[in-house]
Amino acid sequence: MDDKVKIRCPGCTRVFREKAGRVRDGVQLNCSNCNKLVTLNRDTEDPFIRRALKAAKEIRTLEEAQVHAAVYSGAASRTKSA
Repeated sequence: MDDKVKIRCPGCTRVFREKAGRVRDGVQLNCSNCNKLVTLNRDTEDPFIRRALKAAKEIRTLEEAQVHAAVYSGAASRTKSA
């Protein structure tokens, strides 16, 4: 599973990708195309930024669920045999 989220820059309208762990409400990122500072805010009018925040939250939730399942099933503490 890819842990990156597509974000459309409001300045140049090009898409760039950022790790889901970094995409949170209130974070500021630089567009990799035009170097404009993009502020991620869930109350914005831009639907592309809201969609990116939602997708990042879903990815983080799925990753946490996988870690939780691995820990409580004992898979995380098993030793690997050669």
